[in-house]
Amino acid sequence: MLHMIGNAHLDPVWLWRWTEGCAEAIGTCWAAIDRLDEGQDFVFTRGEAQVYAWIEEFDLPLFERIRHYIAEGRWVVVNGWWIQPDCNLPSGEAIIRQALYGKRYFKEKFGIDVPVGYNVDSFGHAATFPMLLRHTGSDSYVFMRPGPHEMELPSNLFDWVSPDGSRVPTFRIQIAYHTSPRNMSVDDKIAYHQKLTEEEGHPFMCFYGVGNHGGGPTKDNIARIEAQKANGVDVDFSDPNRYFTEVRDRNLVEVDTELQFHAIGCYAVAAELKALNRRAEARLNQAEAAATLAFREAGVPYPRAALTELWRKLMFNQFHDTLGGTSIESACEESAHDFAAILADSDLIINASLRHLSRTVLPPVDPTDATFLIANFNPGSFDGLYEVEPWTDFDAKSPRLLIDEQGELVPFQYISPEGKTTGLQRIAFRVAIPGFGYRVLRFAKRDEGLAAPSVHFGRALSIDNLVVETAGWHLAIDRATGAIVKLVNKASGLSVFTGPAHQGILIDDPTDTWSHGIDRFAFDGETATLEALNLLEEGKLRRAVEIITRVGVSRFATTVILPEQADLPVDLRVRLDWHEKHKLFRIAYPLAGSRFEYEVPAGWTERPDDGKEVFGHRWVRAVRDGVTVTLINDAKYSYAAKDGTLYISATRAPVYAHHDPIKLEPGAVYRYLDQGEQVFAIRIHAGAEASRSEAMRLADELLKPPVATPHVSRGGSKPHTGQWLDVQGEAGAVIALKIAEDSDATVLRAIELDGEGGTLRVDGASVDIAPRGIVSARLDGAVLTEIDGLER
Repeated sequence: MLHMIGNAHLDPVWLWRWTEGCAEAIGTCWAAIDRLDEGQDFVFTRGEAQVYAWIEEFDLPLFERIRHYIAEGRWVVVNGWWIQPDCNLPSGEAIIRQALYGKRYFKEKFGIDVPVGYNVDSFGHAATFPMLLRHTGSDSYVFMRPGPHEMELPSNLFDWVSPDGSRVPTFRIQIAYHTSPRNMSVDDKIAYHQKLTEEEGHPFMCFYGVGNHGGGPTKDNIARIEAQKANGVDVDFSDPNRYFTEVRDRNLVEVDTELQFHAIGCYAVAAELKALNRRAEARLNQAEAAATLAFREAGVPYPRAALTELWRKLMFNQFHDTLGGTSIESACEESAHDFAAILADSDLIINASLRHLSRTVLPPVDPTDATFLIANFNPGSFDGLYEVEPWTDFDAKSPRLLIDEQGELVPFQYISPEGKTTGLQRIAFRVAIPGFGYRVLRFAKRDEGLAAPSVHFGRALSIDNLVVETAGWHLAIDRATGAIVKLVNKASGLSVFTGPAHQGILIDDPTDTWSHGIDRFAFDGETATLEALNLLEEGKLRRAVEIITRVGVSRFATTVILPEQADLPVDLRVRLDWHEKHKLFRIAYPLAGSRFEYEVPAGWTERPDDGKEVFGHRWVRAVRDGVTVTLINDAKYSYAAKDGTLYISATRAPVYAHHDPIKLEPGAVYRYLDQGEQVFAIRIHAGAEASRSEAMRLADELLKPPVATPHVSRGGSKPHTGQWLDVQGEAGAVIALKIAEDSDATVLRAIELDGEGGTLRVDGASVDIAPRGIVSARLDGAVLTEIDGLER
């Protein structure tokens, strides 16, 4: 039997703003109700909790009609997620929240579970998705991209298997998820799918209904299906639940790879939104952990409602045309506003939590000292250089010492303060803070201390002075391009790069916003040229040199932070002032890598260095001859590896929402994406033993650094250093700490990275993590119990 799936694909944001998407959602669902009222056989399929939430708020009579037909079984809810997100770029935790909040909504409003995963318009799917689907109550999956021209599959119905062994029956839609005069009529689609059924030997779903901007099945669609049935054709009005029930007992072929690649340009375009997304995920994760610790330690109410709303806002802006960067300019601007709101409101929660946690700690030793508390809201310990501006009441004359909670001196150096006003002092120092822990330090007046310099920092270097060194690192810069020609760890003798690195290359890119029709960009282009060098810092803890280059009509400036100690990573702080059109900007890192591993949602994927453009998250590991080099960044998702060299595709410059086959007219005026300054950071770590767990920890430190606050306390009893919660993800990483949705228990989540199995330990209790798997656990008192991602 051919299962006819009546649906109305709706992009709530794309070539229109979300306000129009909201209105169309209501109109489309009323049209579906009309079709349901007209006959007894038609079945309608609809996902995305956001659509239902809009209807509940703005059209309650429609919401009640939907409730009626859901109870009758003719309105079928699929996906159960808040939205159809990009299925490559969001973090694993964000994917889990799509299901957690979406499925809770459907359970609360309609009393239903939603077993079928359904992202039919997303631009590819990470290899970890079967695991994430199973972990959040989905037992099957429907997708459309990549299509047959982009990825050959052994069957359009298969068992999709993730690295941990999780599997879900998965169906690829043929032709399209909709019917319209532009593609294929219902009659032609039925005939086409009947042929596929005969060729592949399994039932098919055939999707119909006006889509993209909503619409849904038409009277003509339904009449044609009814006519086919009357003529004896084996078709029926159906839904994905019914389809997967029919094929459940079949012995399906296995596919154990990621489902890629489609629209590779979407990994790099709309750089502002991607950077904001990365930072919003991190800040929200920090806020949730901070609020959890404040609830546990200080007894303050957990801001569950506020955090839920922030997650909903984040999930909505991870919609595939939003985070993918393919929407119109006004929609991109509104998304940036939303991401900024997430950052701001997360900061409110972090500050409130810190204030409550700070008051539980003993008062300052001396109230005249500039005393501050530094909190680490990551599960892993922090050990690195940290910057802070203690308040010194504009006193720039008194010499000072930095003193820890044991009364020991902490070495520090003065660095440039943010405000160039007399009396402001900014310092850098190395500090170790336990995971989910804190320390209290004081910047105290002492006659034997260091006096603050003037507000002037840094000086120009001659471009003949191309070597900068510390006790731990040696840096050499290319005279022509400003590339790093040598970066050597002086303790190990390891040379990180095997050729000119951090080299900017400007490449022609005539493709549309999505980069339809290609799987890679070029590698040859215009190389950046060195313009100036500035020595910004020189002290006993680190040196900082600014390398300013130009390429095309853009400026590529990088501040290299070289620590004195060789066990600390090197940071590259980039400011790219971008003003190109139809160009791609790559940054090259020759590593002689024989294997490249990329962080993906809740795991990692190994890919060949064949030049294809691929997505990745915060870190990439390149392995060569017993050496592993890890590159971590806080804003970029687009990479390519070719002949041992890793390229970060930092940004592109297509026209907003330009879609082939539309041709751009010569001489016409267009608006181009990503114009202006971008700020991002790259961290470099290299060594004989550089594990994936270490990559996760360093990425957490970069994206979620410790938070400092003036220590204000009158009656606290806790010591000036401590750990609020001892959490360890052995052989993996802890990715979430929160309070449960339906109780006061603590919920934690961890992943395993080495493929040998691991353990999540919390204050002495433990649960196992499957090889390359994921575990969620509820901590209630001293009891740690394994649960799923829906907290069941």
